[in-house]
Amino acid sequence: MTKCGKRFILSLAVATSCGILSNVWGNEMDRTGDHQLQMTADALLKTQTAIRKKNGIIAGYTADFGYAKRCRLFDPTRKEICENFLEMIAPEYRAFSEAVKKELATAKPFPAAPPIPAEKLWLWGGPTPEWGGSLRRDTLLKTAKWFGIDNGVYVYGTTTEEMIALHAPLKKVIAMVTSTCRAPGQQTESDAECAEMLSLLSLKYPNITGGMMDDMTNSCLGAIPLEKVESIANVSRALKKHNPKLKLYGTVYQHELKEKDFTPLLPHLDGINLWFWRQEQLLQLEESVDLARKKFPGKEILLGVFIHDYGTADAGAMIELLVYQLQGARALLASGKIDAVVILGDREILKWPAQSAAVRGMLATP
Repeated sequence: MTKCGKRFILSLAVATSCGILSNVWGNEMDRTGDHQLQMTADALLKTQTAIRKKNGIIAGYTADFGYAKRCRLFDPTRKEICENFLEMIAPEYRAFSEAVKKELATAKPFPAAPPIPAEKLWLWGGPTPEWGGSLRRDTLLKTAKWFGIDNGVYVYGTTTEEMIALHAPLKKVIAMVTSTCRAPGQQTESDAECAEMLSLLSLKYPNITGGMMDDMTNSCLGAIPLEKVESIANVSRALKKHNPKLKLYGTVYQHELKEKDFTPLLPHLDGINLWFWRQEQLLQLEESVDLARKKFPGKEILLGVFIHDYGTADAGAMIELLVYQLQGARALLASGKIDAVVILGDREILKWPAQSAAVRGMLATP
């Protein structure tokens, strides 16, 4: 087993439960783009998948060169991950990037819009040993300050008073209420019990505004089963039991919008957090948001921004696409098509410093 694959066996269960070990998610890109882009994206995906398999590298466990040194300097709680993956996929990523740039050169520009308002901007994060994450209990607080973001989606760690109190400095907090993708050993209670606990805590900590269900339906192939609908309904009732003002959100991926009928879930959701698993899907940003609004009528749409591209390169996203998405986010917010923007996140600053700096710069640009 190579140096990059040391944590493969230990991480297998978590990666599988969160859906990132397999390339089933979004494996078929929408066939609406340029043929060359499609070919280069598929070639990149095929190459990086083969390299990870050969070297025992779990999806999401890659970083830019110098990651270990940055961790020693700034966050020694982090585990070793592969920091030469970009070299391994360089030819394919270069071809893909050139194809994306050609598409961006002819893409219709978004209308100029004001910066994303502070109250509409969130950072996703929390303590986890997975994906190059930090074990610092205050990782979300520290990185939110670095990005200049006031609100947090607190995930992975325990939903206890100790941790909720720790995040009191944030103006608004949405906290994880389900076990999917939770850090190992951090949730012993049922999802409904966790949601009710957050409901009670919100009475003491008024910056708590809602609950998040990570990977809400990604494990459902085709129709969403009745058991899943009932589970989400139970979480919704528990979350609002002591504080009906709290809102329940679930993550939804762009490729799920065409695959699934979310109608049974609508009575139990207040909004969704929409993510783009493959970075080239961002070229269909506005069309995808329009489809999400159609699938979730009257619900809030929180637009997720991946700094790490999980679905195509399994590496830092192209800065050009990050800029394009944030320009689009400004316009979509101004037009009322989305309600907020969520940046993921706290673990990426040390993994992908150039991309993280570009995002921070965009957020600060008038």
